[in-house]
Amino acid sequence: MLRAVAWRNVRLRYKSSFLGFFWTLLNPLLFLMIFLLIFSEAFPQIQNYPVFALSGLIFWTFFSTTSAHIMGSLIENSAVLRSLAVPPLVFPVSQLLAGLFNLFMSFLPFAIILHYFGRVPHFSDLLVVPIVLCFAGFIMGLSLALAALNVYFRDIGLLWNALLPAFFYITPIAYPPDLIPDRMRWITEVNPLYQYINAFRTVLYNGLVPAAETWYVIFAMAFLSIVIGGYLFKVLRPGFIANY
Repeated sequence: MLRAVAWRNVRLRYKSSFLGFFWTLLNPLLFLMIFLLIFSEAFPQIQNYPVFALSGLIFWTFFSTTSAHIMGSLIENSAVLRSLAVPPLVFPVSQLLAGLFNLFMSFLPFAIILHYFGRVPHFSDLLVVPIVLCFAGFIMGLSLALAALNVYFRDIGLLWNALLPAFFYITPIAYPPDLIPDRMRWITEVNPLYQYINAFRTVLYNGLVPAAETWYVIFAMAFLSIVIGGYLFKVLRPGFIANY
């Protein structure tokens, strides 16, 4: 059931689109072109700025689109949940699987760009897999909580869509972290998005293995997010039918 619903979500996302699945590849590249036009000369201290920017854009796109789709999945499928004995968790999880599919598809242009700039593949690149899985767990827990609250309060969806641009600008995606003033550096340190993007860049941009502390942090954030989000979803689930 999860596989069928996830594949349906992928197909519906690009239904009636001329380019279809190619938007998965083109979307981060279009953002990259904009960043190159605006910021390519602004940060001369960054080597291979396209790789730096795209490594953040890929994770940001995964976070923003997947969290939004998971948050609205219960409302969008309320008619099915009212009429059929389908576990509500099926729809959020299927949206996560669809998001992971899009993420791995977007790795294709990223791999081409890495090769173009002369980066040689290494076995340490496989560390991207546990980083992505941790990030997916963090998004799942956070989005489960948002989805459950959104059933009761539709303002949650509107608020989240308003907050996403703010998260984009306070996260060092298109600019280096050292541009953030010291008095505001704590915002970066407590920003979960930065922790995951930084781990991803450590592997594929810097060609290094993340420090043990980094692994502890991203695992802990994923675990806490799943536990808290899953608990909130379980507590609020009995009232879903009455509030759809």
